[in-house]
Amino acid sequence: MSQRWMYRDSRRYGIPRYYFGGRLKFKIEDLEWWAQQQKVS
Repeated sequence: MSQRWMYRDSRRYGIPRYYFGGRLKFKIEDLEWWAQQQKVS
């Protein structure tokens, strides 16, 4: 996913994100967990 997509659509898809100093941030561990939850069995 592009950085632009992450900032634009993270809320829509429930991707874990944080605001720090007014800027949107992502934690790698949270992104990996989220991606594992999205896998189709």
